[in-house]
Amino acid sequence: MPICKQIDLNKDCSLLVWKVTEPLNGLLQQVNLSEQETDKLNSFGSNSRKLEFVATRCLVQLSLGSDVRIMNDEHGKPHLINSDLAISISHTKSYVGILLGKKHSVALDMEYLSERVERIAHRFLSEKELNTIVDENRILHLYQHWCAKECLIKLYGKKDVHLIDELKIAPFSPLDITFTGEVCREDFSEKYIFQYLQFDGQLLVYATKKTSN
Repeated sequence: MPICKQIDLNKDCSLLVWKVTEPLNGLLQQVNLSEQETDKLNSFGSNSRKLEFVATRCLVQLSLGSDVRIMNDEHGKPHLINSDLAISISHTKSYVGILLGKKHSVALDMEYLSERVERIAHRFLSEKELNTIVDENRILHLYQHWCAKECLIKLYGKKDVHLIDELKIAPFSPLDITFTGEVCREDFSEKYIFQYLQFDGQLLVYATKKTSN
């Protein structure tokens, strides 16, 4: 399972993307799962979901140590045990990615670029946002918005958020190096700067923001 991307975004944040090439049994030989993690693994019905689960833990433990584990809170947001780093996780097709940050809020989302995004764009974009989508690089532009909104959900930390009314993406060109978005809720209001990578038909969007603590 070779690392295909490893980027130190700054002195406190690192992005790692692995391409999963081994079978599940091969990955299980490289990871130390707790009894609780093993039970959760066995609860998954599909082999692809099991691969994602184990590959993510392989990547974390190979990067940070075999005693570091992932725990999800009541909202599904992942946290690390035995580490002071924040983590965001994403996976798509044969890839798994993690974004690690010390004293930073972090969010990562990966998607495989396909035409299907056209059919669902109205579900996550406002009419105003749809009107900013350009015809050139249209699929990329739509996925940039989708991934950014997924990141905003992860940064907010709760899933009871309205994709159109409470998550806003400012107008930008799909070729811009960075773009911005914000969560607009009474209990949480914050702006973030997004960056992105493209590789092997995948789009990866991420955001980091220094925290006060």
